[in-house]
Amino acid sequence: MKRRRQLNKKTRSVQAKPVRNRTHKFIAGLLSAIIPGLGHIYLRLYMRGLTFMLLVLLDLSAVLYFSSIGIQINVPLLILLALCIPVIYFYNVYDVLQSADWVMMRRRRAVTQATSDKPINNERSTRDAMMVWERGISFGLLLIVGGSLMVLFFRKPRWFQELLAMYGGYSFAVLMIVGGLLLFGREFWVMLNKKKM
Repeated sequence: MKRRRQLNKKTRSVQAKPVRNRTHKFIAGLLSAIIPGLGHIYLRLYMRGLTFMLLVLLDLSAVLYFSSIGIQINVPLLILLALCIPVIYFYNVYDVLQSADWVMMRRRRAVTQATSDKPINNERSTRDAMMVWERGISFGLLLIVGGSLMVLFFRKPRWFQELLAMYGGYSFAVLMIVGGLLLFGREFWVMLNKKKM
C-alpha cells in the first residue's frame, strides 16, 4: 500500500512537468545560428557540437592560410573552402533541429516509462543508450587531425608550403576519392546487414 502511494506521488510529479518541445528546439536552433555547434552542446550532444565547431574553425583557418600564401593553384581551392562555410553552417542548423526532435522524443519516452507499471531503467543506462553513436575513436582522430592541421596552417612551415605547391591538387583529389569509397563501403555494409536480417 505504501509503495503504491509512493508510485502515485511519483507519477503525479512526473506528469506535472510536461516536456516543452518547442522551447528547447527554438533555443537550440537559435544557439546554433549564433555559433555553430552550440545548439548541440545545449542538447547535451557534446561530440557533435564540438565537431561542428572544429569543422568551422578548421575551414576558416584553411581559408586564411591559402589566401595568405602565394601559390597560384589556390584560387579554386579558396572558392571551394569558402563555399564549405555556409554548407557547414546551414547543415549545423538543420541537424540541431532534427536532433532536438530526437532528444525530445527520447525524453518523452523516458517520462512515459516512468509513469507506466513497467520496471524503470536507471537514468544512466537511458542516457548511454541515447548517446551510443558518440562512442568510438573517430572523434578523437578528428580532434588530432584537425588540431594538427590548424597548427600547420598557422605556423606555415616551409616544407608544408612546398608539399602543397607540388602535390596539393593530387592529394585533395585522392582525399576526396578515399572519402567517397569509405562512404560507399559503409552504405554497402549497411545494405548487406539489412539483407541478412
